[in-house]
Amino acid sequence: MTENGDPLNIKKNFIALALLVVAILLIIDVILRVSPGVLRPDSEEKAAQAISAVGHHHEFENGSSFYIYTIFESDGDVYQCWWDQKQWNQKKVTNYKGPTLPHAE
Repeated sequence: MTENGDPLNIKKNFIALALLVVAILLIIDVILRVSPGVLRPDSEEKAAQAISAVGHHHEFENGSSFYIYTIFESDGDVYQCWWDQKQWNQKKVTNYKGPTLPHAE
């Protein structure tokens, strides 16, 4: 019988475990590089429905106030919304994904 300095094969098991971890990381890296949407397929749908807004509230010396918001939709539409102490008003300003220069005649 030969004398073995590693009777439980710990070194061999550790190397196998390390190679398994490296292989798993390599597979994940390849998947993310080839198709980043695989792990979150609904992320594009959520981005398609995203809305962002920036607002401002101003109070005048006579005590009245004014609210105005700029709303950005992910389809490119931009709206101005404001409260004039009676009702909310809305106006479409532009579409930042469309042409921004007027057509030349």
